[in-house]
Amino acid sequence: MNLTNPLWYQDPKIQNFVSLFSKEKLTKEEKSFKHEVLTFLKQNHFYIADQGYDWDKWRLPIDTAIIHHTSSSPTISLNELNILGLRLYINQYLTDADVKNQPLYSGHYWFGKNHAKENATFVSYHYLVRPSGKIIQLVDDKAYLWHAGNLEVNRRSIGIALAGKFIDKEPEAAALAAARTIIKDHKISSENIFGHCEISKTKTECPGNLFLSSWKAKLFA
Repeated sequence: MNLTNPLWYQDPKIQNFVSLFSKEKLTKEEKSFKHEVLTFLKQNHFYIADQGYDWDKWRLPIDTAIIHHTSSSPTISLNELNILGLRLYINQYLTDADVKNQPLYSGHYWFGKNHAKENATFVSYHYLVRPSGKIIQLVDDKAYLWHAGNLEVNRRSIGIALAGKFIDKEPEAAALAAARTIIKDHKISSENIFGHCEISKTKTECPGNLFLSSWKAKLFA
């Protein structure tokens, strides 16, 4: 894979890698291949454009919070989050007529960093919350991100990701308290707090099977 090619993401191996994220069950070989490409992208620089499509022109005033889990180790690195978000851009650039056959570009930068190419990011959440309750703002609130699986919701929401995998368990109390703080700071009402599973147009367990029955209410208690 030649990552210096402006259209490197069109490589069949990269396209295969992206397609695996939409499969419910992977074979042993597919899991190995997915891990191999993910590691390769984490360890190598890939070409991105200096300028491109203005995704943020679609942004609306924020009135909604979408809750996610990273479905990973609670210590997931920002680099890995970046690559996981990158796959959404790759899919968009492969299918969207507005950007097809153009080099990848997000127009987003790590929060607090200057807008230099080396600080560009493709993360799909605005905030990451560690189990300890530590809040990491990933990008500016004005960034239009693909996280909800719903175009209109993406336009007016912030994505809050709890670090960890919570399919059948609750997040730590400190993490829930931190998420409440983010929601309160944005003056988002309780009726506009949703789990990814509630509004995505594609099936997902995110942020976990106990979200609706157990811990959603704790986000506005």
